[in-house]
Formats: sequence, C-alpha cells, structure tokens
Amino acid sequence: MIHIINKHNRHLYLSVLADMFRVRHQIFVEDRGWIKLANDNGLERDQFDTDETIYFLKLDENQKILGGMRLVPTLCDTQLSTIFKGWCDFKPAPQAQDAYEWSRYFIADKKYRSPAGYPVHYELFFAILEFAVYRGIRSLSGFLEAITLPRLNALPWKVEYLGNMITYGGTHGEPKGRGAAVQVSVDKRMLRLTKRLKGIKKPYFAIPLGEAAPARPVAFGPELCFQYLDFMEEHPDHTDALIAASKLWVDANGEDRKTFSVFFDNMAAQEAMLGFGGANSAKLAGHNYSLTLQ
Repeated sequence: MIHIINKHNRHLYLSVLADMFRVRHQIFVEDRGWIKLANDNGLERDQFDTDETIYFLKLDENQKILGGMRLVPTLCDTQLSTIFKGWCDFKPAPQAQDAYEWSRYFIADKKYRSPAGYPVHYELFFAILEFAVYRGIRSLSGFLEAITLPRLNALPWKVEYLGNMITYGGTHGEPKGRGAAVQVSVDKRMLRLTKRLKGIKKPYFAIPLGEAAPARPVAFGPELCFQYLDFMEEHPDHTDALIAASKLWVDANGEDRKTFSVFFDNMAAQEAMLGFGGANSAKLAGHNYSLTLQ
C-alpha cells in the first residue's frame, strides 16, 4: 500500500523515514555513484527534505520500503528553481500555489508486482496523480532521467519539456546520465484516462497513522485516505490523544479495556461532530468512525 507522509503525521513515521533516507543513500550514493550526496551517517537527505515535503512510500506488510518519491511545493526552493535552473532553457519551471516538484524517485524492489500486476513505479505514479487531483494541484514538474521518460510517454499525461535533453556528470566523479526537465499538467480528465487505460478501479492507500496503525494492513480508496489526512491536519490534538490511548489499551487488562471502550466511543462521537463520521463509518467498519478504526 501507499503511505502519504506530511508534516502533520510525520511524527508517526520516524523509523520509516529514517529507513527511507538509508535506502536513498544505498540507491543514489552506493549503487548509482552520486558521491556528492554521500554522508558518513549513511543517510541521504538534502536541502529539499523540509517540513513542507510530502513523501509517498510503497511499504509491504512489514513496513519494508519498496519504492518512494517526494513532492516539494514550488513556492519553496526546488531543484528546478536552484541547482537545475539552467536546464530549463525553454521556459522556467512553474512556481505557484498549485504547482509541485517531484524528485528522489526510487525503486528498492524491482521484482514486486501488485495483485493487479503493476510494478512499484506505476503504483507511485497513480498515487501522486490521485493526490494532485484531490488537492487541486495542476502542475507537477521535475528533472527526470531518460530511462523514466518513456514510462510517462506511455501514459495519457500532458508532458511538456522545459528544456533540452541534458547529458550530465563525469566531471567530479559522479556518474554520467541523460535527462530533461519536464512539466506534467494535471486534471480530472487525465486521471480518468489513466485509470481507463490501465484498467484501474482505485489504487489503495494505507491508513496514514504510521507505526500506530493496525498490525494488520487496512487499505482503502484515495478519497477516504485524503479525508484522513485533512482531518489529522485540522485536529492534531484529537489524533494524538486517540493514538496515546490506543497504545495504553494494548497493555490494559479486561476491566481497564472496558473503560477505554467508553473512551473510544466518546472519541468516535467527537469525530462525528467534527465532521468525520456518518457515511464514512460504513466504509471503514460497521461501528467505527475515522481514526477510531485503529
């Protein structure tokens, strides 16, 4: 399943994010030879890994990282507005509230296939596209390796080149490569055509609660996942209280669990009053509301 990690639920994914930075170091530094990104602590992170960065990670049932990508708002510094600015020689990279840059795309397990037969990169592409449409993001840009571009061209996406194909590297020990700065325009029609082409009903997302999520993976559709994220952003104290109580419940005895059951019922009622309940509860579980699912 795809996990979406932002500044509002990042504290629930601390060990996962540490693993992600280690995997990135393994892939980009040790395997691909980007020595400029090397770090003695074995973690690969740069100036674009900020509080505003949104991470999309494909995790298995044991929270092993299979692949990932990040989105950076273009009103912040991005690769195309700073270090790769000169590679946008056709037109500048977009900088707007509804424009994001994607980068640090990696696949840690190339053998993986979803139940529908999709490899990791398609699941990540589908997830980011769903997220962009829901959040009103109209533009995704980034510098993509030449090997990745055919995958985009195979999809019904509006891809615009911001500059010529560039051959880079080889001057300071880094690997040589080719790629181009591109921009993808996003809209609902593009999402609909992509789903139709690939026969996708809906990509499934994980509950965005990190290590506090149920031991048994629970997957659901994009809309409900994004509603979770919105709710957690708007009511952080509510979410933290529920997670703290859930951890205590695990070690509680029978009598104490009865007390916690009352607490969870009250939390569910509060969530319903806060706008997350009612019709949503049937999609999650017959008697639960939103975050009380866990």
